[in-house]
Amino acid sequence: MNYIVIPEGIAADNSGKSMFMPSFVYRQVLDYVLAIICDKDTVFLAPANTYGTKSEHELAYDYIINKNQNAHVVCPRVSSGKYIDTRGNARHLKTFLNDKFMKLSFDLVCARIHSYRAEYIFKKEGFKLDRIHRVNYITMDENIASRWWYYKYKPVHAIYETLVFLRDIIIGRLT
Repeated sequence: MNYIVIPEGIAADNSGKSMFMPSFVYRQVLDYVLAIICDKDTVFLAPANTYGTKSEHELAYDYIINKNQNAHVVCPRVSSGKYIDTRGNARHLKTFLNDKFMKLSFDLVCARIHSYRAEYIFKKEGFKLDRIHRVNYITMDENIASRWWYYKYKPVHAIYETLVFLRDIIIGRLT
């Protein structure tokens, strides 16, 4: 089985400065993946943003390998200075996969609230998705980098995702 894991932010310290670990949401998604993968499975970490010296998905790679050294995890390099949104996650991964892209099918793993938009975008980009794993996350009293402040408030996160999903649908029709 091939899994694509969508990035879900970076943890922050009390002053709001990014820390070198996945956010509480991303860790719950990664723990879900760790619980379902088998030895022959491959986990593709969707390319994401760099904050400081490491990207979201590189931090996720470290997290997974620290918990399961036998996991087969693919962590593509990204050299984009622009913000990478969910569409960018899909496009960068598609570019990385190159000719393998059309030959593979995937399960998509993502935080539930974010998963509907991620599913739409990855399908729109041509990914063959067999199943969507919508991971419920528990809001924690833990800081998250300011870019993802809304993750701490599920109703706000849902509104954000709805509005951005509508934007993506409109953009998708235009591009």
